Amino acid sequence: MPDLMSRLRIATYNILSGGGSRWATIAEMVQAIDADVLALQEIEDPRPMYSLADRLGYRAVFGRAPRFRHQGLLSRLPLREWRNHQDPRAFPRNSLEVSIDLPGGPVAIHTVHLTAAFQRRGRAEPDRLRELGAVREQARGGNPDRHLILGDFNSLAPGERVDAAGFLSLLSDWRRSGALERYGTLGPVPARRQAAVGAGGGTDLDLSPVAREGMPRLPWVLQPLVEFVPKGEATDLVVGAMMPREVVSEMLAAGYVDCLRRLHPDGDEFTCPTYHPAVRIDYLFATPDLADRLLACEVVGRHGPLAEVARRASDHFPVLAEFRLEPG
Repeated sequence: MPDLMSRLRIATYNILSGGGSRWATIAEMVQAIDADVLALQEIEDPRPMYSLADRLGYRAVFGRAPRFRHQGLLSRLPLREWRNHQDPRAFPRNSLEVSIDLPGGPVAIHTVHLTAAFQRRGRAEPDRLRELGAVREQARGGNPDRHLILGDFNSLAPGERVDAAGFLSLLSDWRRSGALERYGTLGPVPARRQAAVGAGGGTDLDLSPVAREGMPRLPWVLQPLVEFVPKGEATDLVVGAMMPREVVSEMLAAGYVDCLRRLHPDGDEFTCPTYHPAVRIDYLFATPDLADRLLACEVVGRHGPLAEVARRASDHFPVLAEFRLEPG
């Protein structure tokens, strides 16, 4: 068995809307992540993923969703078995389940991409809880003691901060420039607001391709904040109180360990969006047995030489964890 079997590097990465023309940049990120197993969300056409896998020495698995936003998985390790779970009654997307033989016994990996729909505020959280419940049921029926559930949860952890003031300020600048109206994200600035701030003569700030594709649909209650953003922590607290958190709370209550927070209990570890990091919605959750073997966990590309590549590749940063897997 190769030396890399003594450690497992596993990551999750939402590549945004099928990758589009960004696959060369995504490949740079995948190569830099150097994961043994990498879960990918928002695959559309699987052919670029297969091509990437061939170039970088991975086996690729593609799981088609019932409706849209399929998932994929790349593995350098032999897969004991894998299944694509589809259940339109449970969730509109899908979940991949793979099992890998490793020292100390097999490890199961379950991927998720839960419903976003932030514009629905709390009304979307029951959908996410139902979807997550289906994945957890699959995990209980497979390898209940040694598995991970990872991916894009579209939910925040309890108590974590959001950079709402900074993100809404950016949207305000883009909206005054007309950029958001051009791409259909938000309507034009009201005339009275234009007169008050001189928006009509503002600089034309263009949006990057990633920002154009990945701009979230905001709840209507946040629209006034895009026009006028109070400075300071008050905006972060108000918007943070509106954000969904039940999904992550339920995972923690069920005994799963948030790998990033196990090693980094404090500080902002935002995973999205790359053009202005403001929230953490991508997670790796491990059962306690695996969490006790956790060596490292990080958000890849937030800082350093990969930061610019990450901003061009997707609106999400990858999250990478490393586990010690030798027996004892």
